[in-house]
Amino acid sequence: MAEKNQNIFKVEGTIFAKPSRTITSKKDGKEYEFKSIILELKREHKGKSYIDMPEFQLGLGVVDSGFEVGDYVQLTFSLVGKEINKNWHKTELKALYIKHPDLDGGNDTRDLSGNA
Repeated sequence: MAEKNQNIFKVEGTIFAKPSRTITSKKDGKEYEFKSIILELKREHKGKSYIDMPEFQLGLGVVDSGFEVGDYVQLTFSLVGKEINKNWHKTELKALYIKHPDLDGGNDTRDLSGNA
């Protein structure tokens, strides 16, 4: 039997950067902040080392306050389609869950940030 949701993936890497974009709404004038994490992923192929640096948009409820640049983390993510216009769509990486892989079970983004 296939898994219920096959669009969930896990990856481990080092946090390279934590960019944040702030935009002001044209409707109500409020400022909204969109956070993301760029992971440094190292891999080997045919005796050569490669580094990939994908950017993961933080999903709702995912907080990054317990994680700093240079921390080694395990990130659970999904692929999300975003419509740019009617003829073009973009696939984004949406972070669903972040944890330090060397900690025992039960320690997740909420526990490390102090939020319940």
